[in-house]
Amino acid sequence: MINQYYKLLYLLPVGLITGPFIPDLIISICVILFLFDTYRLKLFKYFDNKFFKLFLLFCLFLNISSLLSDNISSIKYSLSYLRFGIFSVFVFYVLKRYNSFKLYFSYLTISVFLFLFIDSFIQLIFKKNIFLFKLQSYHSGLSYITSTFNEEKRLGSFIARMYPLFLVSVILIKNRIYLIDKYKEIIITIPLLLVILSTERVSLFIISFCFFIFIFKSSIFFKNKFSILLLICPIILLFYFNPILLEKFISTFYLIGILDPGLNEAGEIKGGYIKGLFIFSKFHQDQLLNCIKLFTENIFTGIGPKNYKYYTDEWHPHNFHGQIIAEMGIFAYILFLIIFFNTGLRLFNFFFSKKKLVSIEELKLVILCSIFINFLPIPNGDFFNNWLNIIIYLPIGYYLYFNETKKI
Repeated sequence: MINQYYKLLYLLPVGLITGPFIPDLIISICVILFLFDTYRLKLFKYFDNKFFKLFLLFCLFLNISSLLSDNISSIKYSLSYLRFGIFSVFVFYVLKRYNSFKLYFSYLTISVFLFLFIDSFIQLIFKKNIFLFKLQSYHSGLSYITSTFNEEKRLGSFIARMYPLFLVSVILIKNRIYLIDKYKEIIITIPLLLVILSTERVSLFIISFCFFIFIFKSSIFFKNKFSILLLICPIILLFYFNPILLEKFISTFYLIGILDPGLNEAGEIKGGYIKGLFIFSKFHQDQLLNCIKLFTENIFTGIGPKNYKYYTDEWHPHNFHGQIIAEMGIFAYILFLIIFFNTGLRLFNFFFSKKKLVSIEELKLVILCSIFINFLPIPNGDFFNNWLNIIIYLPIGYYLYFNETKKI
């Protein structure tokens, strides 16, 4: 049976650009069937690793937090969260059991990125994409692409968070397709351009972080480091000829309070920005302060998963660290920090290693970037968002596989 349903994973890259329903349905079916096959085929050894043991401990804290919270209905989020860790183990099993999977999945991942590139530029040029979704715009007149996500600003997040797997895909198949091998540097730079045109500031930080860490350590890409400047020139020109777009990204520093936007004729701060220094912005700082207040009132077990909305005016605090410490308490947060710092330390050691990285080490470096950047204390979505968690836990399955593989 497992020989058939694992193929549902091939639908995942396409499913993720349609919204949360299809990818969540795919992983739910796979996880349920995989649990049956784990018992039937005695596949317990795939769960015997540090990741899954820590994940189970984290889920234990989640469920205790739900049971002790004022809103016990949050238990449905705690119990269902277990599927994401099992999903990572399932991906690990499939990669190890089916040699062809990583190649076909790489073809599909690259194809989805290529489709988004074409569709986004159709939307940019003709004001509508192939599904007739309109090009979106701000009150300032600045337009931004959304492609298949329609009015939702998710395109940049998808590209940025899936970018490490995109790099892995290019590495795995570059020797099989001549054009990919010949133009690989251009291919891995294009997603940067799409994220800029989506105007999603956090997504630009995420993809830039992964891009620059990878290219400065890679022995496969950009062997002539001067060529990096040539590929970044179009991006510089894009900002130069579109000052409103540049202003959108500079506005991040206005929100933080590092830069002063100046005053208008009435003597008020331009753009309605608030004077002062803030953590990311006044809004984000207020959410973090709410988290600290809720944490001090519920130190050990928090207020319960997904219960933030019952104590504030927001659905979630837009920060994973803040959400975990407020909703799940100190023990869950300490465990989260252990995973975060352990990943960061491994990434640090790879990046500052003086030896030349072989292919498998470059793949590990890319995946570590993905895991680390997803857990940074930067503005984020809801920690329990299904769509977001699928993107977060998919690379972990790859890391478990690469960690046991000496050669690709």
